[in-house]
Amino acid sequence: MADKSALYPRASWDECIEFVKTVSSFNLKAVSYSEVAKKYGLTNPTAKSFTAKVGACKQFGLITTSGGNTIQLTDTCKRIIFPTGEDVSAIMRACFGMPPLYTKLIATYDGKAIPNKDLLANILMNDHKIQKSVKDQAAQLFIESAEQLGLIKGGILRYSDAENEPEEPAAKQSVTEEADVSAQVIASPTPSSVAQVVQVPIPGEADYITQAIPFASGKIARFIIPVDATEDDLLLLHDMLDVLLKRKFKLDI
Repeated sequence: MADKSALYPRASWDECIEFVKTVSSFNLKAVSYSEVAKKYGLTNPTAKSFTAKVGACKQFGLITTSGGNTIQLTDTCKRIIFPTGEDVSAIMRACFGMPPLYTKLIATYDGKAIPNKDLLANILMNDHKIQKSVKDQAAQLFIESAEQLGLIKGGILRYSDAENEPEEPAAKQSVTEEADVSAQVIASPTPSSVAQVVQVPIPGEADYITQAIPFASGKIARFIIPVDATEDDLLLLHDMLDVLLKRKFKLDI
């Protein structure tokens, strides 16, 4: 039996947005796979073209599924397709960075030239456990989605580029002062400031892996972790989050 390929979004960002708008058109909290499949002219929701969109939307944090037969839009997705005046570009950018493969590629190429499709495909196969049979598709979809979101400019991946975003001097100073901390979690205080907080520059950016995580409220948290973090460092982060969870639980009682 052939080895299974590592996880990657098998649909582009635009295809995913089209998919969630189709789900939204039912005006229901949850929609069955089969009903959504019919919108695409499919009689079987297990068709690869359909499951690819479902899987990609889940990786981007746009939908959740229940029991393998119903689809629900996330609050993050609703903020994107039903904007209320806020700039949703930062939320979409955070969603793009959610798939595990894309997290790694962003950490490697943010602010750098993206390899051409053929070279990137070989990198995905050799360094990221993407199978040979799908490496070209995986590379093409990453580049396509980044272009659809306007994240590639002049061949450079501009995921963390704050060129067109208002700066937050206080936030920048805070990150600089804490540059030696193993990890940082930054959450936006209000939905209107999501774009500003997500764009806080990272000291020694090439030495860090970043992961933006949209919350159900529509706000965004961001992990900033050194690339040389050890297993003990990550376990410490796990323990810190556990303490926060317990503290939040006590406060809510």
